[in-house]
Amino acid sequence: MISDKKYVFAALLVVFLGQSIFLPSSKAVFSNHVSLTDTTRRDSTSGQSEGSIVPRFVGNFVAPNDSTQKDSTLVGAVPLVVANKPTDSIRLATSDVSYLAVCAGASVQIPFEVSGAFNPDNEFKVEFSTPLGEFRPMPEASKQSPVKTQIPANWAAGPYQVRVVSSSPRFVGSTSSVSVLPSAHAHLDFADGNFTTKIGPGQNATLRVSFTGAGPWSFALSDGTAVRNTFINPYTKTVAPLVSAAYKLTGVGNACGSGSKTGEAVLQVSRDTVAKIALRAVPKNGFRICTGVPLQIDFAATGKYFSANQFEVQIADTSNRFVPIVANSTAPLVAKIPFGTRAGRYKLRVASSFPVAVSDTADVEVSLTATTILQKDTLDMDEGKGTALTLRFGGGGPWFVLLSDGTYVNDIRDSAYLLKVNPYNSTAYGITSAGGLCGVGDYGGGAYVRVKIPPTTISTVDLSSRVVCAATEIDVPFTTTGRFWAANQFKAQIADSLGNWTDLPSTGRESPLKVKIKPTYAPDTLSRQRIRIVATAPATEGSSASLRVYQLNSAQALLAGGGVIRPGGAARLQISFKNGLPPWSFSLSDGTSISGTFINPYRMTVAPRTTVEYKVTSVTNTCGAGAAVGTATVKVDTN
Repeated sequence: MISDKKYVFAALLVVFLGQSIFLPSSKAVFSNHVSLTDTTRRDSTSGQSEGSIVPRFVGNFVAPNDSTQKDSTLVGAVPLVVANKPTDSIRLATSDVSYLAVCAGASVQIPFEVSGAFNPDNEFKVEFSTPLGEFRPMPEASKQSPVKTQIPANWAAGPYQVRVVSSSPRFVGSTSSVSVLPSAHAHLDFADGNFTTKIGPGQNATLRVSFTGAGPWSFALSDGTAVRNTFINPYTKTVAPLVSAAYKLTGVGNACGSGSKTGEAVLQVSRDTVAKIALRAVPKNGFRICTGVPLQIDFAATGKYFSANQFEVQIADTSNRFVPIVANSTAPLVAKIPFGTRAGRYKLRVASSFPVAVSDTADVEVSLTATTILQKDTLDMDEGKGTALTLRFGGGGPWFVLLSDGTYVNDIRDSAYLLKVNPYNSTAYGITSAGGLCGVGDYGGGAYVRVKIPPTTISTVDLSSRVVCAATEIDVPFTTTGRFWAANQFKAQIADSLGNWTDLPSTGRESPLKVKIKPTYAPDTLSRQRIRIVATAPATEGSSASLRVYQLNSAQALLAGGGVIRPGGAARLQISFKNGLPPWSFSLSDGTSISGTFINPYRMTVAPRTTVEYKVTSVTNTCGAGAAVGTATVKVDTN
């Protein structure tokens, strides 16, 4: 029967192990003994779960070499791992590579730092994040730092998270980032955004190449134009073919190699006999220009023109009477609005002379040179309060102004404008520069700000509630008005019995001063003394303040108490203090010594064995040594 029980136990053990563990490779063996409680393994450095279930071991263990291993032949098995190295001391940290910005397909080296012992078959690999936030391993592996790997050529541009992982045991390093640069893309059209345009023979048009991706860019056009390493975006090129032509991009690239291209610009050279003129590149809200400032007017002229033909720019006010302002034989034309033209809205067009033809019109807002006037004022202001100057503007705004004291304000849109100033001294203001939309204009005017400075005064703060000992150093606060010179010194003074003032030792250049109280006379133990603060530059006497001052060594200790006691009994003594400030320290004739007490009166119990007469042998406080008064006798009655 015992034998039957052994067979049953062995069968149950085999079934249990078949449902619980398997050997993932020839290297997987037991170490110590196994606890079959499943736990989710976490990375030793980052604390993140790897999402795989491994058995928990009692003793040292390492994770399986490949967390994705699925070669188990047992259903429901969990990996059993080799317990050949301790893992508590292992650390793996990916170095900071956020400075890397590379092209897709490029090779990169990812350094890392490790500590602790890894298994002999361990390898380090690099894992990159996917757009879904998952990490995918790269095929390259290394036994030591760094791991050299290649960015896949089909990766999209953008930032990627990167980390280094070990295989045996499996540890996940900290994350860093690598930026993949975008490849080049070029788009071809005309400068006005159209893909087709029409010009006359001898006229020109402007091609535009717009780029995306990392610069610099290189590109080639179908007409043979080749541009290398340009940072200009968009890049423009003027062409003037004699016959119609179609322009295409034949190639574009950047540091990441060849890129993609779109767009085709078709230029039609028309030989129609009917003369037609069309304005080009007109701003959405029309032109806004200043008198005397050059303005480029681009246009397209088709049809047949005589050799003596001239194109001219014309403007008209509300009367619709157009007046020429510039003439030339080719586009574009550079025109200037004549000085003296009144500000306002005008119409602009281009016209030809042989044959006569006119273009469509465009709106023109003419602005005049700015004028700035600082209103002539004399302004009074209290010291530190500030005031405002009045500026009046004319001409095209917004305006700016630079005052003679360095005050600068721009983007002014109101006239009149109040400009706040707060001078320290009385100041005459003028304009150093001022202008508006059309640059520096005409300016003038001036103003004077008079600063009202109060007279110099000193007020000593009330000290009537203060009680101090003579020779004590205290803070004496004070307030002032007016201005004192740089060489000024504040001093403290004390009055004598006749009202004459004597300097006290003091330190400091502003409130409060540290002052040592040294009375010149003392009519009583406790007296009222008057002190004040004075200035040297300019000479100014401050108001006085009083405080109570104890004389030095004025403290008294009055001893009382005692009485008749039986042997073994006790009596009470009382020491009362007067004159001076606590704390007090005293000694008795029996050797008792008390230091720094604030208790007044001070009571103590004595229990002499024989009759004793007690005296205070010394007393001191903040005002120095004092005097003792009285005795106390404790008589011991033995009858």
